[in-house]
Amino acid sequence: MKIAFFTISHKGPMYGGLINEFARNGHDVTVIVPKYTGTSEVKRENNINVLYFWSLPLLNINIIRKGIANYLLPYLSLYAVKKILNNQSFDLIISPTPPLAYYKAIDFLKKKNPRALFYLILRDILPESARFIGLDKIKPIFNYFRNIEKKNYELADFIGCLSPKNIEFLKEKNPQISISKLELLPNWRTPKFEIIINENQIREKYDLEDKFVVVYGGNMGMPQGLEAVIKLAEIKQKYLDVVFLFVGQGTEKKKLENLVSIKKIKNVHFYDTIPQSEYLQLMSICDIGIISLHPHLFIPCIPSKTIGYWAVKLPILALVDSLTDYGSYVIERSKSGLWSLSSDVQNTSNNFDTLYNDKVLRNRMGKNGFNYFIETSTTKITYSKIMQSIK
Repeated sequence: MKIAFFTISHKGPMYGGLINEFARNGHDVTVIVPKYTGTSEVKRENNINVLYFWSLPLLNINIIRKGIANYLLPYLSLYAVKKILNNQSFDLIISPTPPLAYYKAIDFLKKKNPRALFYLILRDILPESARFIGLDKIKPIFNYFRNIEKKNYELADFIGCLSPKNIEFLKEKNPQISISKLELLPNWRTPKFEIIINENQIREKYDLEDKFVVVYGGNMGMPQGLEAVIKLAEIKQKYLDVVFLFVGQGTEKKKLENLVSIKKIKNVHFYDTIPQSEYLQLMSICDIGIISLHPHLFIPCIPSKTIGYWAVKLPILALVDSLTDYGSYVIERSKSGLWSLSSDVQNTSNNFDTLYNDKVLRNRMGKNGFNYFIETSTTKITYSKIMQSIK
């Protein structure tokens, strides 16, 4: 098949892996992705055509600039597709959310080939999730993006959702959607069965000799609610060997660093984003991986970093909100960790102690998570699910 894959980044382990899997199976794949300098162009990369179209920056910017960039994205992507891909016809169109804004280009391609199918990979339910930052109080902007959301659902032939709660939530908020469009499509990753680790070197570099290491890796924004993890670290200072590592970037990182400084919490260390190969090594010598969700989210979230922990057999300690089914659908089904509400400090503390005091349990949960990953959430499995759906 000829496949058009719209995304904002095609180099990561999830979407990059899926794109490569389609190419490996003989499909003719064209990726449409923004670039932030220069002019629009097509490049051939690893047997994949990549249309880079010019856009304003979309990542690591303030909310006003991000809003303007997302407002312009439908028009910039459509212009590039019309100009450069006008003579091409696609059989399958794939696009994840975020962003919402490729609907104009997708509509254009579907009209060129009415038999083309559109598979929407729903990773974030926008703009509903943006209520968290008060976007719903700016009615014209919220309604604008809500209208785009509805157009995406109308255009989609299939909508891949993260969990049963995601499907229930989407149907409740959008009763116009045919239930036949909605299906489960969990996060995925290509497994690496051999990770070369120089444990002594990694422990020395990060000053982790003889330490019990708890790691959080990923975005440090408001929805992650990481203040609860800082509180946990503060409580666990009584264990002199325990260290909490926060690796990544985000809008709340400075605030968290200041909180640690003000409270004089000694067992927390922050690091910027590090190369993927080194990050895998670092996670491989850790003892617990943290999942954290703010207690007052507006949509049921399933954090994708879970698979990163599973991939290195790291048991999970999850602090989640009451709306998500992450605990019941992910942790309990996989038997890969312990979970509690992020607002429940005592239960969170007890779960930490259970994992801290039982190495056998940690090892068993780590292996459970890895096995569950291999059985349910690899890139090959996701590719097969999509292909089965569109037949």
